[in-house]
Amino acid sequence: MLENFFGEEIEKTVFLSAAQMREAHPGPVRGKYFKDTAIFNIFPPELSERGEFLGQILPEGFEPNAKGFCGVARQEKIQFYFDGKPINAEPYELHQNIFSRNKGILETDKMDHKRAVILGCGSVGSLVAMELARSGVGHFLLADPDVMEYHNICRHQCGIEDVGDLKINALKRKLLNINPQIDVQIFEGIVQNIPKAMLDDFCVKGETVFVGCADNRGADVYANRISIYYGAAFLSVGFWERAYAGEIFYHIPDRGMPCYACALGEGTELSARVQANHHVYSNQENIEGVRFEPGISVDINFITCIGVKLCLDILNMTEPGYRPRLLNDLKQYTLVCNTSDPEIGGEMVEIFSYPLQVTTSLKVGFHSEKCTGQCRGLGDVYKRQGQCRYEIKDH
Repeated sequence: MLENFFGEEIEKTVFLSAAQMREAHPGPVRGKYFKDTAIFNIFPPELSERGEFLGQILPEGFEPNAKGFCGVARQEKIQFYFDGKPINAEPYELHQNIFSRNKGILETDKMDHKRAVILGCGSVGSLVAMELARSGVGHFLLADPDVMEYHNICRHQCGIEDVGDLKINALKRKLLNINPQIDVQIFEGIVQNIPKAMLDDFCVKGETVFVGCADNRGADVYANRISIYYGAAFLSVGFWERAYAGEIFYHIPDRGMPCYACALGEGTELSARVQANHHVYSNQENIEGVRFEPGISVDINFITCIGVKLCLDILNMTEPGYRPRLLNDLKQYTLVCNTSDPEIGGEMVEIFSYPLQVTTSLKVGFHSEKCTGQCRGLGDVYKRQGQCRYEIKDH
């Protein structure tokens, strides 16, 4: 028997969704019992296989078990018992309760329609996906070819229990544990190999953002081209040496903005400052030519969260009443420093010149003639005329 400070018995309580209470289906229930709080948490049907067997819901008219946990179905209600004694239940509206703390900032009924294509599910992509899920984004497409390994743990959202599985599978489990009702699709591979049919089914113009999280310029160039084809926004998060600094780039279609390749080049057309400081920091650890940089989680996460804020602003920029956090202040290319050391950030390094630890936020121009038509918002015109210059492979 669990007692409080005064020796009084702490009553057992049952948590379950209001839908499960109303439906009152007889049968086994699974979840978890917490001895320290005397709470039975009955998992929603989408997660029931992850739970422990707690007991049975008996049909109406049956007597409760004399020992252990059980429930008896009544009309649109379940009465729960432990050792034959009634115990209280606290039903919750799953979707509303999960996102109740977001109300007035991010509206659940709007966020549920938003979509995110996460390209790279390592330390950056896993955090982006988790934060977008916590914000209420209802649809995800996760793409990554890699396996979760022990050296990933110190800066990844997944842990030891996920080692040996694909990162996309491990991350999908984490997302469903936040919101079991979201739609999570997975693709084992890099962005260049995602089937066109899969993207056709997933992307919705004005509701979708592509997020480049592999810190691979070639992948980001290709991803931005795909996003233009689908009338979707694109955002990339990349890191410099040891994650002492990071860069965030975004592109919104039909706004006259240069795309990633047009603004930053396809891997060689970089400014002298970026050439001197930029190093490849990648989650794609088995891809030839990738160079590894150590970087601690707190530095990676800080910069990544700025990217997440921009994602939320972009996804909600047309929603009435939404107040953007950063989109009105940060231009297309933003450099964020985790240090004020000029040997790392260069002579322009400065902390707190913006609302966050942003060193500089720059407007970028058009540098490539081949991108001009697409970047200036002619993607739909090209598609209607069958002249889209960026072909997507139909695997």
